[in-house]
Formats: sequence, structure tokens, C-alpha cells
Amino acid sequence: MADYSGTVTVSVHSRALQRAAELLGGREKLAHFLAVPLADITRWIAGTAKPPQPLFLRVVEFIIDETTPPESDAAGDTPQANDCAPAERRY
Repeated sequence: MADYSGTVTVSVHSRALQRAAELLGGREKLAHFLAVPLADITRWIAGTAKPPQPLFLRVVEFIIDETTPPESDAAGDTPQANDCAPAERRY
């Protein structure tokens, strides 16, 4: 049975940090944004260490904020029906 606990987690951390660095314009800017040494960013992206959970969650929130279309309001949007039936006949 495969053990996914280490590799998958590190891969997710690495990918998220790399994406945040791309969105911010580089690893140096990500280090400044998170107020951590560039060496930590390098280790985290390389997968040789994991960031503290609060910093990782901050990265995830940043990615979501930067990649969500402005017109989208997930909490308030009501999905449109894809049904061709008239509204009074929908279940």
C-alpha cells in the first residue's frame, strides 16, 4: 500500500507556493509578502521543507483572491438552471 502522506502534501505546498510566486512576480516578492527569508521560500518550493500552516493558508487565500474572476461572488450567486423546462415545471 502506498504512503501518500509526505509526497502529496509537499507537492501541494510546492505547487501552491510556486503559483503564488508567479502571481506576485517572483520568489523574492513572495518572501517579502510572507515576511520570511528567501531561503525558506526556496526550500518550500523545492519540497525539502513545508511552510507553517498559517503561512500556507495565507498563500492559498492569496491564490484564490488573485484567480477568482471579479464578477463571481460564490457565496451570493444562484446557479442558473440548465433545464429547458419552464420554471414552473422544474423539480
